[in-house]
Amino acid sequence: MELYTMRYVLAVAEHESFSLAAQACHVGQPALSQQVSRLEKELGVALFTRNSRGAVLTEAGREFVQMAQEIVQRADALQAKMSLFAGVRRGTLNLGIITSLQCIDFGGLLSAFCGSYPEVSVNITQDGTYRLFEKLLDRKLDAAFLNRPASGIPSGLEFVRLGEDVYSLAVPTIHPLAKRDQVSLEELRDEHFIFHQTGQVASELCLAACRKAGFEPNIVCRSASPTTGLYMVRGGLGVALLPSEEFEAHRLNGVLELKLKERIVKEVGIAWRKDTASPLVDTAVQFAREWAR
Repeated sequence: MELYTMRYVLAVAEHESFSLAAQACHVGQPALSQQVSRLEKELGVALFTRNSRGAVLTEAGREFVQMAQEIVQRADALQAKMSLFAGVRRGTLNLGIITSLQCIDFGGLLSAFCGSYPEVSVNITQDGTYRLFEKLLDRKLDAAFLNRPASGIPSGLEFVRLGEDVYSLAVPTIHPLAKRDQVSLEELRDEHFIFHQTGQVASELCLAACRKAGFEPNIVCRSASPTTGLYMVRGGLGVALLPSEEFEAHRLNGVLELKLKERIVKEVGIAWRKDTASPLVDTAVQFAREWAR
């Protein structure tokens, strides 16, 4: 039973597809399928039920995946630790990120990290904060750059704050409030809102702020992308509560940024599992902390 075959099985389980798993593992589908079938023959059990729509784990497959995740993680941690004795840090770092990370200049952070540790391979997965929490706890990610929810961080994870997003109001230049520099949320009770997607931390924070101001926002559209929200504002669909950094990164004619009297702040940081025993993850966390400072 080879480690790379375990990784193939974990990839098929995650994507529920042999073709998508092959793409993720950068290997041909016939080779991946052959190795998984060979492992099933060696074990004497089927790990997947194949059908026209993809692959579903069997009961034995679910048990295999649970144990294989631990084995692969420990093998990666061992490799990283041995690399330290060799004077280099090598290995693969699986990172999760959310859409908006301008406040910590994630692009610059990643470029600097890869420049400092050229032997480290980095895989990036983009998703919402809650989905990234799940992937961390399921050992599909080593660390993730995400938001701190109002409800707090799951008990199995550590979190270090690296920066914050302060929210402003985006309005079209023809809006009656466009001549103002600052507005209060309570003045927006009759507005049409372009909101973040349900389940995003930003959506929860902005919704809570509106309710604290005494009204339920009239949400006419939702978008997971702040940039898309800006374009919708320019099109006249409504107003939007967006991170201040978004206005700097994407200046659009026809859209103005108005400061809010009430502060809506979203914390951005890095999270990782408490039981992680990986020098590579420790190095990444420490690098992110120094970068934020």
